[in-house]
Amino acid sequence: MYKINADNFEINSNNVTEWITEFKNSILPKRLELASYYDGTNEIIKQNAVEGRPNYSINVNMAKYITDVATGYTFGKPASYSISSDEYKKILDGILNVNKLNHTDELDYQMGGDMSVFGIAYQLVYSKQENSTIPVKYKRLDPTRTFAVCDNTIEENIFCMVYFHEYLENKNLKTKVYVWDKDFLYIFGGTSNLVMIASKTPHYMGQIPVIQSLNNDDGYGDYEMITSLLDSLNLMVSNNTDDLQSVSNAILAVSGGKLGEDEIKQINKYKVANLPIGANMEWIIKNANVEGTLGQVKHLLNFIFQISMVPDLSDDAFAGNLSGVAMQFKMWGIDQLWTSKIRKYKTSVYKRLKMTLRVLGLSENNAEDVQISFYRNLPENMAQDYEIAKNLTGVLSLKTILKNLSVVDDVEAEYKAIQEEKNISDNKFA
Repeated sequence: MYKINADNFEINSNNVTEWITEFKNSILPKRLELASYYDGTNEIIKQNAVEGRPNYSINVNMAKYITDVATGYTFGKPASYSISSDEYKKILDGILNVNKLNHTDELDYQMGGDMSVFGIAYQLVYSKQENSTIPVKYKRLDPTRTFAVCDNTIEENIFCMVYFHEYLENKNLKTKVYVWDKDFLYIFGGTSNLVMIASKTPHYMGQIPVIQSLNNDDGYGDYEMITSLLDSLNLMVSNNTDDLQSVSNAILAVSGGKLGEDEIKQINKYKVANLPIGANMEWIIKNANVEGTLGQVKHLLNFIFQISMVPDLSDDAFAGNLSGVAMQFKMWGIDQLWTSKIRKYKTSVYKRLKMTLRVLGLSENNAEDVQISFYRNLPENMAQDYEIAKNLTGVLSLKTILKNLSVVDDVEAEYKAIQEEKNISDNKFA
């Protein structure tokens, strides 16, 4: 669940307070739980631990591994923007300038991280503020404080987005709320029990300026469906550590005699035991099945990599010189993840472009004329790039070839550089 469904669409104090309460009760707990897995602070539940015995809680933070690998693979390389016709050059230049001022590559990476952890991400697009040199600004909004409110129709259309934050004022907990619909920004203030409207101003963005980006159709995070496997892995490693520690804390048993406190102190001090005739001493330890534990850990990791579709980068195969086909097979799972994420996120970027062009005074309808390309963040392979360029020259357009070369970050800039070099060369020998 990632949205609130409402019957009453009026943006007023009672409704906003009710929506925030519902968010805190039904959506926020899950998001905080998912965040705790990424932070490595999720609880490791161990039952019936004997008092005084080893009781380790070791977090093998596979959630962070999954998110970092999936996000790095998908958003590690900045997206490139190009346009098919020179008549739209002004539009492209405006977009590239705003992207540069907003460090959009970093914002996209942050959005990808939120999509991976929470299954959803939010960004705000707003126009220039006082004393700002940036005409359009983009800002990530924290998913633990942001949510959508939808109507109760079969389409579940979003009619407003809500962002709130709580702060202390004179030792009292206060709440400030921002609500956007397609025309206005509403600001509320008060307490968590009741917020009152403070202002209502038009935002002129032409649509709700908070963009919601889903990680997939169901809004699931990359490790949300395998938290039980992550719990099992943590428990297995923790219990195994307990067992190994128990070996070093083995009990010394004496039979055929009795040792008092003074005798025990002497044995601990001098490591020599003077036992009565017929007495015997031996260690009592718990037999630790290390091989069985390692086997179970391996099975858990295999399930985790398989279901999350993130590859095991410690696999020896990644250190070798695999053929292109073999590497593609290894990366097939995360490629499906990449496709799903990019398909969803491109929709968000086009919404961002439309609002950007509107603020710049350009036609927002031209946003669809901009080609946005995302790239898989793989190690650069110059030999493979050479083969692509050699075999596809004359078959595909130069721009299409450039989009498929790992060494090219900005297709439009590289294309212009090639054209300029060609013009210089033609003029030289003309």
